[in-house]
Amino acid sequence: MNQPIINSKDEIPDEHYRKMVLTLMDRQAGREIATAEVFGQCVIFAPTLDDKVRITRYQNEELKHFKLVAKLMAELGVDIDHYVADRKRAGARFTGNESDVTVTDWIDATLFNFMIDRAATYQLTEYTRGSYAPLAKANVSILRDEERHKDFGEHCLIEMCRDPEMRAEIQRRFHKWFIGAMRIFGRPGTPGNRYCLEVGLKQRDSGEIAAAYLDSIRPVMARCGLKFPRREDLPIELAPELNLEVPAHHDAQRVA
Repeated sequence: MNQPIINSKDEIPDEHYRKMVLTLMDRQAGREIATAEVFGQCVIFAPTLDDKVRITRYQNEELKHFKLVAKLMAELGVDIDHYVADRKRAGARFTGNESDVTVTDWIDATLFNFMIDRAATYQLTEYTRGSYAPLAKANVSILRDEERHKDFGEHCLIEMCRDPEMRAEIQRRFHKWFIGAMRIFGRPGTPGNRYCLEVGLKQRDSGEIAAAYLDSIRPVMARCGLKFPRREDLPIELAPELNLEVPAHHDAQRVA
């Protein structure tokens, strides 16, 4: 059933809807500024000048994205200066666990870009179809930038995985970055999920969004010769519909 579109803050129907909109904005704004901070770690390890310039541009774009969402939050009464000053560290803003997104080298930087930045993008894509039009419109603009980020992470991962030793190290670290990425979606079937579906702020439950995200990275993983962790080895609740299989891929360029 189609839900009515809320075109401005003045059309917000009740306090419950307002609080949920602010909750979604808070999560997004925190992750936008956190991404900028993590890209600040990534630029240290970027192997070439062009890579450093590119990552710095991504960092600036994330701050621009934060400003778009912050403007909407300010319209709903949030003191943005206090909001920025009171934020927790970057990793905790992503997943609740700082260690999930600690970057120590270019492998970590690539996995962050490919996995966690991409997972956040899947969440934002959902908001472009949401019933709060100001947030939907802002995310349409944001996603134009995010598409470039995603492509760069894929390219770097594919190139790294041509080396068997590098691929083995990436597979070893994949477990950590996978957990971080999946925590972004949150638990499936929660009351918050159900309410967002009822009022049209989301079109899909968190489990469905996570499944779409995994489908998007599965072909790249197959090409790289990577595997998902086993469900029983993960310390997080996953929706039962999530498929953790990666099909075999016969790529002449991939080193077996």
